Amino acid sequence: MKFLILVSIFCLSLFSAEPTPAQLQLLQSAGYTQDDVKKALSSTSKEEQIVKKQQIIKNEIENDEIENDEIILQRYASQFFQNKNDIDPYSIPTPKNYLLNYGDKLSVTIFGAVSESFNLNINKDGNITIPQAGEFKLIGLSFYEAKKLITDEIKKAYPNSTDILINISEFTSIQVTVSGLVKAPGLYNLSSFSTIKDALINSGGILPSGSYRNISIKRDGKIIKTFDLYNLVRYGNNSSDIVLKSGDIIIVNSVKKEITIKGEVKNQAIYELNNDESFRTLFNFASGLKAKANKNAIKLKRYKNNTIKVYTLSVNQLYSMKPENGDEIEIFALSAQNANLVKISGNVLIPGEKELPKDNKLSTLLNNELKIFGKNGFFKVDTNYEYALVKNLDISRSFNLKNVLSMKEDIVLKSGDEIIIYNKSEFKEIAYIYANGEIVSDDNRKYDFYEGLKAKDLFSIVNFKTEKEVDEERVALNPDKTKVQVTRIENNKKITHFVDIKTNGNFEIKPYDEINFFDFEQTNEIKRATIKGEIFIPGTYNISKSTTINDLIKLSGGLTKKTLMSRCELARYEVKGDERIRTILSLDLKKAIDLKLPIFEDDEWTIFAIENWNEKRYVELKGEVKYPGKYSIAEGEKLSSVLARAGGFTKYAFVEGSVFTRDEVRKLQIKRLEESLDRLKTKAMQANAMANEAGEDKKSKQNMLIAVTQLEKEADTKKPIGRVSLDLYHDLNRFANSPHNLTLKNLDTLFIPAINDTISVVGEVLNQNTFVYDGKSDAKDYLEKAGGATELADEDYIYIVKANGEARKIENDYFWGNSNDIFKGDTVVVPLRIDTISDIAFAKDVTSILYNLAITAASLKTVGGI
Repeated sequence: MKFLILVSIFCLSLFSAEPTPAQLQLLQSAGYTQDDVKKALSSTSKEEQIVKKQQIIKNEIENDEIENDEIILQRYASQFFQNKNDIDPYSIPTPKNYLLNYGDKLSVTIFGAVSESFNLNINKDGNITIPQAGEFKLIGLSFYEAKKLITDEIKKAYPNSTDILINISEFTSIQVTVSGLVKAPGLYNLSSFSTIKDALINSGGILPSGSYRNISIKRDGKIIKTFDLYNLVRYGNNSSDIVLKSGDIIIVNSVKKEITIKGEVKNQAIYELNNDESFRTLFNFASGLKAKANKNAIKLKRYKNNTIKVYTLSVNQLYSMKPENGDEIEIFALSAQNANLVKISGNVLIPGEKELPKDNKLSTLLNNELKIFGKNGFFKVDTNYEYALVKNLDISRSFNLKNVLSMKEDIVLKSGDEIIIYNKSEFKEIAYIYANGEIVSDDNRKYDFYEGLKAKDLFSIVNFKTEKEVDEERVALNPDKTKVQVTRIENNKKITHFVDIKTNGNFEIKPYDEINFFDFEQTNEIKRATIKGEIFIPGTYNISKSTTINDLIKLSGGLTKKTLMSRCELARYEVKGDERIRTILSLDLKKAIDLKLPIFEDDEWTIFAIENWNEKRYVELKGEVKYPGKYSIAEGEKLSSVLARAGGFTKYAFVEGSVFTRDEVRKLQIKRLEESLDRLKTKAMQANAMANEAGEDKKSKQNMLIAVTQLEKEADTKKPIGRVSLDLYHDLNRFANSPHNLTLKNLDTLFIPAINDTISVVGEVLNQNTFVYDGKSDAKDYLEKAGGATELADEDYIYIVKANGEARKIENDYFWGNSNDIFKGDTVVVPLRIDTISDIAFAKDVTSILYNLAITAASLKTVGGI
């Protein structure tokens, strides 16, 4: 019974309830007074009577796995965002300086003669109302200031209160913008306590191109703070982190300077440096060098001015340099070369690094080990005492181990040497066979021999190639498993056996045999037939006696939709007497398929396309046409037709200077130019190689080579564009009836320049320039405006390149007549005189090429190529 009464008291205390009269009577009957009950009820802490805050802590950390023990360098401080902790804001104490805001909810509990509890919302006016105490304005006050104000006012309204507890039971949220180089920029709703780092974590972290050290906080249109995450991650200093306000904008700017440091440093990573920071700062971020770091051999790799430079520096030398973006630093470990150590390895029981003896002698080192461990405790039982090796970076030296131990011979060691001890079996050669032939993989041609090896077993142990390259194409390879050649030494003679695997598969293979393997096609006649034209995969295919045209079409991927079914062509070969004869047959393809015509060896089938079913062809109109662009053309379509489709010319079109180009003409022009240059080069080299005849100038021969070199350089910059000279008219009807109305071809191009009211004078003149066309001056006048020809000019070969691409030579003063007439868009070219070359024919060829290059240059200038 007493137990039940105690449970009742516990329940009353648990739910903070006042006992009913019936409960009091029950308690008094059990010997408990009313004061006992009050004491039991008051044992529950005052804090527990307040609405409890829930504390939820989740620690979720992303682990970047490292495969194969390979360290993948990350940006320093990126690990900060791998910890995805989600902490409930109610689990942390409310900061005293927290500014109260609309929507915050306060819990107020009053203890005393009368106990009261209130949950109060801060309304839109920023006020709360406490019964008896009145209304208070809290907006803008800190939590500390608000507590003091509320406490003072409650004490006035509740004079018998013994204790007052005030807390925030529910926080309002804020909305901030995270922008710049973060993984998920945008608007974020955060708790009122949130700081810059909290917002960054919510945005998923910073992108590889974003800065960890230049993060701006904008408030009311002004940058109020720059946040440096390094201060927090490296030094635990969060002074630059601030509590955010609603409307704040966080901007992650781009990284300006990144340095990579790896090797013997305590924290390998990619670091971000500010402009005023040094390599010393970098090493500080990386927590310094490891104990075994070589401070005198630090590699600095620098990318500058499109070049890569590598420096080997000491720490102090590196400190004297200024870091640059992209620098890569590698710290190497001190090697055995830097220590007073050597290494013993191989057939010993106690391998490893050993300290060099004072006299640096190998005999002293080994005998010291034997004094400690004994011969059987240091060397293994099967040790080879006749041969051992000392190896270092420079050279390897063999020695007789037994003689060194007895000090009959000796070697002076140096730091970094390795002493290698062998066992007796290491010098017994393992018998092998050698695989030869084009089909055998080059990765391994030696294979271990074993007793009982037969010829038929070879194909299960040898690795073969699957393909080879022939004329830049990959061709499949298959080993012929029916035959091999075996070459061996018998009775001091080299003997070759041809082994048929089918009849003699148990032919015994002996140690050191050389086995020659063959590609199946190399040793077997394979029947083939060819199919081309309107099938998806033209080519030559293997056939058998039963192969039909239907099979060959399937092998080649099938017929295309353009296939002409009423006709195909077959070239068939047969041997008559001593002659192989080729016969051409024209067949109906549909009938051939219906009859399943058989295919014979070396047949060549051609599948034709339906007439006028060609691939789409285009020409391109550029410049001053109303609708420039690419136009599809029909077979035989004329230029005037496409110009009409393009809406004709604009009012700014300079049709006299139009540039029409054709791809096949371009290829022909390039070929002719290359042939001319090759011919000149050959002639110049031959002339220089021949002995000088009487009166022949050696310098002239050298000038021939110089001229060719200069021509080649100029030809590289002025590649022919395939221009076809034509006369266009604004009146398309007139042009349609002119001989210049070309039939178009695929990839033809027409460029219509804007009106050009200028004349250009280029070449050997005092002032190469472009002049306004006045309609009165002739070529001679424009030459004078350009200062006239220089002493190096060839005045016999001055010519005008007309706007339409035609060229006309200007005669000398006595016979100019109308040959110096000039029109807007024309170019006057004054070439270099080639009188330094005595070979007149050679000089004329050079002049001819220069002439063609000048015409090309004028075309390129019109279309904006130069």
